[in-house]
Amino acid sequence: MTEVTIALISDLHYSASRNLTCPSRRGEYMPALLAGTVKYLNRNIHPDLVLCGGDLINEPSAKDADLLTGIQAGILGLLDMPCLVIRGNHDLPQDRFTRHFPFCPTADAGFVRIVAFDDPELPGFNSFRTPEDLDRMTLAAENWDGILFSFQHTPLLPPGQCMYGVENASATIARLRESNYRGALSGHYHAGKALMECDGLQFFVQSALCEPPFSGTVLRIGRKGIISAEPFVAGDVSRLIHFT
Repeated sequence: MTEVTIALISDLHYSASRNLTCPSRRGEYMPALLAGTVKYLNRNIHPDLVLCGGDLINEPSAKDADLLTGIQAGILGLLDMPCLVIRGNHDLPQDRFTRHFPFCPTADAGFVRIVAFDDPELPGFNSFRTPEDLDRMTLAAENWDGILFSFQHTPLLPPGQCMYGVENASATIARLRESNYRGALSGHYHAGKALMECDGLQFFVQSALCEPPFSGTVLRIGRKGIISAEPFVAGDVSRLIHFT
């Protein structure tokens, strides 16, 4: 295997009705959008692994939060390939979320290992990488001679690159480098951040599936890191639904 293909989606914000507080979030259409995404990936892309970067629902305190999360889990379960799902700040508390999506600390696809983190939330929609998870970054790299990426909801980027981020980003990025990671994949920031390289590390922030252009990204990864990051739209679903 000379190349690994990973499909990345994030920030679905499924809701039973229109979000009037943030009208750009079209989470009420998410079942159709997500089903279209799954169908498109199965038929057209055939990735080795699918990553979902959290915020599957919009309101974790709503009475239907478990129901909506379960619906999303059922749709993602139709994928023909493995799918790694992490929790976002809009998702159910960890003990309830893992009933639908058991926490998977790592996912391997060929020579690529994705190391998943559920970083504690901080005020301002930021997060923090705990000392225990910093050590887990190192442990996940032991006896692995392929590519490594850290995968978390809140953007892990060099300081100053985004309005949201991991509070101890400098220490976390230092651990990336010390443990021979190639970089970090994130969600949360709905506009997304294009693939960037900084001091030998690659960083990518996926845009929100619930907002125009309702897209995910296909990452093609070679032995030296990400070769390309190409957006995709969920097949014909976006043409069938009239967004207003």
